[in-house]
Amino acid sequence: MRNNVGLLILCVFASLLFAQGVAAKALRSPVQTGSEIIIAKGDIPTPEKYKQVTATYMDYVSENIENMICQLNNVKSSLKVNNIASAQVAYVRAHQYYEMVRPIVRLFGHTDRVINSRSDDFLDGVKDYRFKGFHLVEYLLFNQKNTQVALAAVDELLMNSNDLARRVKAEDIDIAKLIQSSADFIEMVLETKISGKENRYSLSDLADIAANVKGSLYIVDEVKPFIPKDSLTPILHNYSEIMVILDGYKLNDNEYKLYNSLSSKDKTKLYSVLTQQAYLLATLRAKLNLDVYYKY
Repeated sequence: MRNNVGLLILCVFASLLFAQGVAAKALRSPVQTGSEIIIAKGDIPTPEKYKQVTATYMDYVSENIENMICQLNNVKSSLKVNNIASAQVAYVRAHQYYEMVRPIVRLFGHTDRVINSRSDDFLDGVKDYRFKGFHLVEYLLFNQKNTQVALAAVDELLMNSNDLARRVKAEDIDIAKLIQSSADFIEMVLETKISGKENRYSLSDLADIAANVKGSLYIVDEVKPFIPKDSLTPILHNYSEIMVILDGYKLNDNEYKLYNSLSSKDKTKLYSVLTQQAYLLATLRAKLNLDVYYKY
């Protein structure tokens, strides 16, 4: 009798847990209708009017990842014939393509840490076994100039990059995260690149700053028809100001001067405009009536 009562209690408890799980799942999957503000617990579905934007953007991400892989293969080919100079050029271009879409990569768990960790992320620096990816290759190409070890590091980076390419093709992004990413691009510049901390061996931070700004602008261009004009105008003006400064250090379409050529005056001006731009972009979700309440 006691066993039967215990079994009944367990069944009731399991049923309650299942019901709570279903309810929680339902709360995380609200239906969006009309043009009202979206308020949801957890991730939200993308309203129909933005679906073409998000689909087009994921194609853009895939294209940049494929271009990145192509340049990494160029690094590998150059290293096989011991052409360090050519490998260095291909490395900088590969990393530029990565920076064009990096905030989206950050949505894939620890992928960015694996592909783009820096030596100062670890206590043992460049000797840490966890230090790998782009910046290990950068260190080996520009600091150590060790072709054999660099080849092995490139092979591992290519393996992870190809895995990323497959994952991107199978994924989608909701509009709220896409809009947030426009600001994330600029935040990344302010966090590391404006001070030259991202590419300490190749000194290619100006090239990456340009890549981040272009990546951010691409998102804004895609959602431009939905942004109120009074909000869009200062945002576009800031992009223009930033690119005018960077163009002063441009050598050709894909190449910029070394970071240490950036003058103090231009660095200060860049920091000021980028800070203002990060703030304006952070308000875009509210301007587009996209508000998300995360609760897990």
